[in-house]
Amino acid sequence: MAIVDLGSNAVRFLLAKVKPEKGYRVLVEERVRTRLGDGAPGTLPRAAIDDTLRAVHRFFAEHRTVGRGPRVVAVATSAVRDARNRERLLGPLRYREGIEVQVLSAHDEALLGAQAALRSLDFDHALVADLGGASLQLSRVRDRRVVNAVSLPLGAVRATRRYLRHDPPRPRELRALRQAVREQLMEALPPAERGDVMVGLGGTVRTLAAIHRRVNRDDRKDRHGLHLSQSDVTAVRERLERASPRKRRTLRGLKSERADIILAGAIVIEELMIFGGYLTLIVCTRGVRDGILLHETFNGSGLT
Repeated sequence: MAIVDLGSNAVRFLLAKVKPEKGYRVLVEERVRTRLGDGAPGTLPRAAIDDTLRAVHRFFAEHRTVGRGPRVVAVATSAVRDARNRERLLGPLRYREGIEVQVLSAHDEALLGAQAALRSLDFDHALVADLGGASLQLSRVRDRRVVNAVSLPLGAVRATRRYLRHDPPRPRELRALRQAVREQLMEALPPAERGDVMVGLGGTVRTLAAIHRRVNRDDRKDRHGLHLSQSDVTAVRERLERASPRKRRTLRGLKSERADIILAGAIVIEELMIFGGYLTLIVCTRGVRDGILLHETFNGSGLT
């Protein structure tokens, strides 16, 4: 089985051997930065479309086997979902590569991320926050069940392009971003109740964890399940905010390709924790593609 995940910041590929109702084994996993969410509102950039088409063609050319190929499940998330010109990407994938892409609804995108977190971490009551390039999915979990989910246009790429026009950002830009985040959270963010934690997914959260570990000389290899406090997240955000663009690109734990969008993402996560009253962030390195694999393995074909 092959999974193609057309995200707002990158396209991800995963090739796995699935044993229905038993489990799966990942054979190949790749990621290519494409920045589909980097265009004007409601538009996929032409360069990002071309980069995505080339990446998909190359992946299947390299991993195509003799005889019957893998069953392909291809999905797209917020940037494609919101784009008026998405057929410029989906059409060539359909006719040139034979790939029919399912554009996930905001609810399905949130649910898949939450299911991946629930399967891989031990928590009963939480807010699952999946921060991507174009959107933020918030899923409230009670007794290990998702009870509601919302999607907000607060992804790291989108927030950077809309609010942080300069690098380093000017103080008024940082204030405008925080105000925008708070206004959107006012209606959508459930306040933390006793025992609640926040479970964070996405590249921003993984990067915050990586920087925290390097600064604190934490030699654990796996970030999955790492606990960060509000003050830990604030400390990393302050470090990013003080750094010049050149210095930021050399920070240990931060990939250079994410250096231009990490500050906006860090501010969104920090505001989520402070505004909602969440004291602990549990890092989850799983994501939508893991949710798809779990669904395909244990619940049969297709997405519901």
